[in-house]
Amino acid sequence: MTSNVVLLNQEDFLFTVYSKPARGRRPIRQHLWFGAREINTARSVDSMSSTPILISIVIPTWNRPVLLGRLVELINAENEAGDIEVVIVDDCSEEKNWKLLQDIAASNLNVKLYRNATNIGMTRNWNKAIEYARGQWIGFMCDDDLFKPDSIERIRKLISTTPKPCLILQNSSISFESEWIEPGVAAANRVALPPASGQFWHREITEKLGAFDERVKYCPDAEFWLRLAYHYPVLLVRDYLVIPYQHDTNYMWEIFRRPDFLEQVTLSITISSQWLLGENATDRQLVQYQIDDGIWETLRTVLNNTFLKSGEMKNFPRYLIEFIRYSFVMNRKRLMVKTIARLPLLRAKDFLRPIANQWGLLKK
Repeated sequence: MTSNVVLLNQEDFLFTVYSKPARGRRPIRQHLWFGAREINTARSVDSMSSTPILISIVIPTWNRPVLLGRLVELINAENEAGDIEVVIVDDCSEEKNWKLLQDIAASNLNVKLYRNATNIGMTRNWNKAIEYARGQWIGFMCDDDLFKPDSIERIRKLISTTPKPCLILQNSSISFESEWIEPGVAAANRVALPPASGQFWHREITEKLGAFDERVKYCPDAEFWLRLAYHYPVLLVRDYLVIPYQHDTNYMWEIFRRPDFLEQVTLSITISSQWLLGENATDRQLVQYQIDDGIWETLRTVLNNTFLKSGEMKNFPRYLIEFIRYSFVMNRKRLMVKTIARLPLLRAKDFLRPIANQWGLLKK
């Protein structure tokens, strides 16, 4: 019997296996009850599969079944070898969305679906997904992004050519198609923080270094990639593997509204300073510069993304005030004026872009 999906409820440990059907037949559903811990239950499924898992693509999710469904279908379309598993961990979505997730899992091969009994928050849920992964390599995807066509095949080739465990990281600023960097401070400083989706690493790395730091509630991947680059080699790839999806329900908008957003940014930068500075991380002045610089860049990003944005302008004034304050702290008054002056132009470009696309004025 080939396992297709695991549905695990942490409260009562209901374990549902959809076996691979014969052609033209519906999946066979069996219900088994276990009193064991979650992780042991998950392992019992792996023993049913005869194909070793090369890659686990982990997808934490919350109330986005439709967007996630298209991603799962795309992955399975390029999984002819059957050596890729998709691990989905639902952070206690609404019941209607949970049912849709069950349908997605039941209709796609090599999917494991887990559900948290209560909402445990983004970072802990991301770590749950890594915990359940059984592949030799692990790839992280947000539930609203997509792989580019042939990205799975590209990853297979990259993995086959890596001489040892490493982090495969997207970086569009490098000069060649790919670049190998040995671990250390220099490698961490070469990490141009990418979107969370589409990064891959050998499972040995998180087994030794741990997963995302649960002290960081928002965007924990920023510290995570730097930590991995400090300790393990990095294979940078120039052409992105994913297509980040921009929409009104992006988690970015939610964290901008949180009162402790800047506090969390400060925490993340403080933790990351040990990977960026190495032995110099004990220099308080250098660490403070890292924090101030990181917050300034974060505030500039927030202004660029909230100015004249529907439903987001209410957050703009407080971040503008902080941006001005940090610009004086960092002695970046000229850059401050330039950044603020460009905001109307950015919105004008956003307005004109669909029109230009419609008339075929933009290069493909």
